[in-house]
Amino acid sequence: MRKPSSTKLISTTVVVCPSSATTGLAKNEEEEDDNNERGYEDDLFQEQQEQEQYQYRVVDSKIFEGVEKEEEDQLCRITDALLLLFPERYDTKSSAKKAIRRGDVSINDEKCSVSSIVSFHKNGNEVFRIDIRARVNATNGNESKKMKNVEEMPKEIQPGNGENSARVVYEDEECAVVMKPFGIPTLKTKTSSSENNTNELSGWCLDRILPYVIRAGENVEGALHRPRPVHRLDSLTGGLVVVAKTRRASKLFHEAFRDRTARKRYRAVLIEYEGNERKLREKSGTIKSNDMGEGGNLYAETDYEIVKEMECCFEDEEEEEEEENDEKKRLKIRSRCLVDFYPKTGRTHQLRKHAANQLGMPILGDTRYGGKIHNDFAKTNKPKLHLFAAEITMPIEATPWRVGQTCLNVKLEEPTFFS
Repeated sequence: MRKPSSTKLISTTVVVCPSSATTGLAKNEEEEDDNNERGYEDDLFQEQQEQEQYQYRVVDSKIFEGVEKEEEDQLCRITDALLLLFPERYDTKSSAKKAIRRGDVSINDEKCSVSSIVSFHKNGNEVFRIDIRARVNATNGNESKKMKNVEEMPKEIQPGNGENSARVVYEDEECAVVMKPFGIPTLKTKTSSSENNTNELSGWCLDRILPYVIRAGENVEGALHRPRPVHRLDSLTGGLVVVAKTRRASKLFHEAFRDRTARKRYRAVLIEYEGNERKLREKSGTIKSNDMGEGGNLYAETDYEIVKEMECCFEDEEEEEEEENDEKKRLKIRSRCLVDFYPKTGRTHQLRKHAANQLGMPILGDTRYGGKIHNDFAKTNKPKLHLFAAEITMPIEATPWRVGQTCLNVKLEEPTFFS
């Protein structure tokens, strides 16, 4: 933190509570490319209208008697005071300003703005009490707001309705880990695609689904008004996504993904077919390339391990009576294998590119990578992309509320259609 020169802090602590944190969103290696419709926007508008009814309380309070400076300017803005008094809460001016604009900060029981002045020279007569408030109950005790009716969701992804249903795999007071169904994006996106997405799922994303399957934070500091995902999966990919229910969880999870201390394991079915050459020889190894990003020059690294070799039982067989259709090509699979991927970097479509280009075995169902024969087959037969986020591990420092426990590790078996 950058402090004014020759500045001495003079303050008295009255109350100290656990820290509140700013929100953040870490981007995973996959990007969404499906369209969402007005229903999601209506949900958000309704929630914004209800925010004033949420319950808040003062969670931290300190007396600010002033600062001693050598400079002639004896004024201290509220943003500087927050950095000095609450370094565990606000590590940048940006985070302090966001808290002020949210209305979380008050001076002598009155709301303030980012331009508010809180102190003169220490010999002055004014003493300021700075209170920090936080939302502690996102439902205001209203049972009807705790969770939405799952009957409003598309049947295909309703909890308990098969392997592709949205469901909670782990949950505590500040976070959750959920299963994201195949065929929906993590967040609402501007681009549009019907690839592997049914009409029933159009307009739905994981962010919209969360209030139907997860309870909002209750009696916990910094409760978000709705649970929010902290990283993303490609719309065609199913599997585990970490969700924050408080500002603290959101900030710590964001930092874990940014610093790459969060570990992820993906399971995929790779195929070798007639017309492409398999380069995968070793049972395990590391893939390194510099062909990622829009410019095709970003570094990416992925560890892999072959789980098992599989029988070749999936072909595009044509009926004899349709032999006149010579343009349609068969996909003759030579080998299949079940592979675990451990991405070290988070580039767009990193796993799909590494499988197709560096291993010479595209992921089954990939319509973009793996050669024209495979792509045409996937577009015609529309199998689900055989890529699944099967395991997530968050470091122990990212979950301080789990006192006495080890790092958060959540696993989920891949769908049966992988076999």
